[in-house]
Amino acid sequence: MKLRSGLVFGALLSVATVTTTTAANERDVKSYGQKSPSAKEVENFLFPEAQCENVKYQCLAVRPSTERAIGVNVKFNTGSAELTPEARAQLEGLGSALAARNGKLAAGEIVIEGHTDARGTDELNKKLSERRADAVVKHLVNAHGVDAKVLKPLGRGKDQLRDPSKPDSETNRRVELVRTAGK
Repeated sequence: MKLRSGLVFGALLSVATVTTTTAANERDVKSYGQKSPSAKEVENFLFPEAQCENVKYQCLAVRPSTERAIGVNVKFNTGSAELTPEARAQLEGLGSALAARNGKLAAGEIVIEGHTDARGTDELNKKLSERRADAVVKHLVNAHGVDAKVLKPLGRGKDQLRDPSKPDSETNRRVELVRTAGK
């Protein structure tokens, strides 16, 4: 009995922590930078309700009511939307976690946002960020078998720089995987 209540309390505590964190923000973001998040890290952050899918007791983890995003500085060369071998490796955990959720996500529930640094014109960066988001979607679908209907590519251009003090930094060239807010 103590183990069971401890698990339920742990689930409640993690949900409360996330809710408190996101109360002041529109989106809760967990940034991994150059690191590749594991499938388990992705699942725990984006899909906390997954911990309740195979339990024999009542579980209180719920789908987050705010957007959640995992940011990864996916490696793109300047001016390119081609995934490098390093970029493909960085997407392993994301791909595995999303593939495991096939059949459990709504169409367009996962938005793949492409971002650029500030070099170039607004129009050029918008198109480049769209191509980068498309490249990540294609990779997740082809390499990991993620359902294409749940993924929505979106180019943000240079509008949301990660490091505005260094607008040309490669830190700004990234992809964020966003789970839209629960209804």
